[in-house]
Amino acid sequence: MWKKAGVVLSLVLAVALFMAGCTPKVDPEPADVRTVGGSITYGMSGDPVIFNPILYTDSPSSFVIGRVYSGLVRANEDLEMIPDLAESWSFSDDGLVWTFKLREDARFHDGEPLTSADVKYTYDAIKHPDYTGIRATNFRSVEKIEAPDPYTVVFYLSEPFAPMITYLGYGILPKHIFEQTSIKEMKENEANMEPVGTGPYKFVEWQRGQHLILEANEDYYGEGPFIEQVIIKFYQDEQVMLAALEKGDIDYMGSIPPDDIERVVAEYSDRLEFAELPANGYTYIGLKQNHPILKDVTVRKALVYGLNRHAIVDDILLGYGTVMNANIPPVSWAYAEGELEDYAYNPEKAKELLEGAGWVEGPDGIRVKDGERLSFTLITDSGSKLYESIMMIVQEDWENIGVEMKPEFIEWSVLCDQYLDVAQFEAYMLGWSLGLDPDFFNTFHSAAAVDEEGNLVGFNDVEFKSERLDELLEDGRREMDQEKRKEIYVEAQRIINDELPYVFLYTRNYVAAIDKKIKGVVWSTLGPMFPEKWYIEE
Repeated sequence: MWKKAGVVLSLVLAVALFMAGCTPKVDPEPADVRTVGGSITYGMSGDPVIFNPILYTDSPSSFVIGRVYSGLVRANEDLEMIPDLAESWSFSDDGLVWTFKLREDARFHDGEPLTSADVKYTYDAIKHPDYTGIRATNFRSVEKIEAPDPYTVVFYLSEPFAPMITYLGYGILPKHIFEQTSIKEMKENEANMEPVGTGPYKFVEWQRGQHLILEANEDYYGEGPFIEQVIIKFYQDEQVMLAALEKGDIDYMGSIPPDDIERVVAEYSDRLEFAELPANGYTYIGLKQNHPILKDVTVRKALVYGLNRHAIVDDILLGYGTVMNANIPPVSWAYAEGELEDYAYNPEKAKELLEGAGWVEGPDGIRVKDGERLSFTLITDSGSKLYESIMMIVQEDWENIGVEMKPEFIEWSVLCDQYLDVAQFEAYMLGWSLGLDPDFFNTFHSAAAVDEEGNLVGFNDVEFKSERLDELLEDGRREMDQEKRKEIYVEAQRIINDELPYVFLYTRNYVAAIDKKIKGVVWSTLGPMFPEKWYIEE
């Protein structure tokens, strides 16, 4: 699951919807009639942080990693897991032994062959005690990994693990490069900034704040790539990015600001194709659970009742979204429809809750308790006009119930590096882009929070802890029957809905735009798929 984006898993999700009046993509042309050549330019908000498939936490890095690296498996447009570096796989009847057969024609960009040793190294690194990333909790049930021959990898589990296959899409690291540094010092390896993978595109150069260039991998084992060059241009302001799209400086923008959708579709439909994509994710405000004020669930509930979230959807997103009340969006088969408190906007109830918790109105309207003001800082990404608009509503609504929210806008890489990845904040507003399984162990299980040494070991940066939720999340990983899993995750969502470690805001429908010269694009709720198969028709 990816932060922050905004980042892992459900085998049955709704496929993408298209905007009314837009023409869906037809089936891609056969490879033998596709042209080879040309370049595609993407617009992106914020620079990447690190090009390491087992260490990154941000969406810009994920975008590059997805083109430079390959995993054992990948998702198709129907959100089913299909072979990638693994030609095939099988598992024992008890679900404890998973065997993968690798294809024998995959090579890293430096010419070295990919073997089972690289796969074993990658997943052993995640399980290593010195691993500094946040994915170790996804492999707690993996006891050992063996590579009995160069093209066979075997995972041995201590117990059944339902999301297993969906967690095996991480890009495979080149052992011969990364073993030059210890696991503890993996972040210092030069390959993190000049990645060498097996994917369809090779890294060429990166000028921070300006652009990044990839070129086609002529030795790629799969079909394509047909577009010879990928250029990513970085923008700190989405309006500047939109202007670049309108001028034709970029060919793709993943999310047009809601205020501009109707105009851009009307003016540029001759050149651009548009797709409305229901997001498998949500936007939220994370509240630090050990904060002296925010640790009180009564305060957290008052914050939700005191925020007009429907106004955010209607007035800022212009209806391109749905208010959320827990952490699994409607596109998932595990969504707890009709099972959750909706926390309808009720500022008077919010005030009553705060009064009952001892927060009385101060001389300037901000509530106080035992001499302490009901005040905290809310941080977010400085590159989003959308977030700026939302923050204004949040600040005003909360001030109306006597809460002082101090907004702070921070540049993306600094926000990740100095605040989120080290879990140092009072509250923050961002979004989750989820994967293919409803498992949210790594977001809210206590084992995915901050360890005794102060290191964040999962994505539970708000440090929420609930014994019952821990039990449910562990049960959800072991249960192989989907209907029983859904019952587990519905109860888990009820706990999240009641305890509110987040102020849940909304799940969006994104409207993406791509130049019509780009052919062969396949859309899904995850966005445009299989970029190596795209081609350009001038």
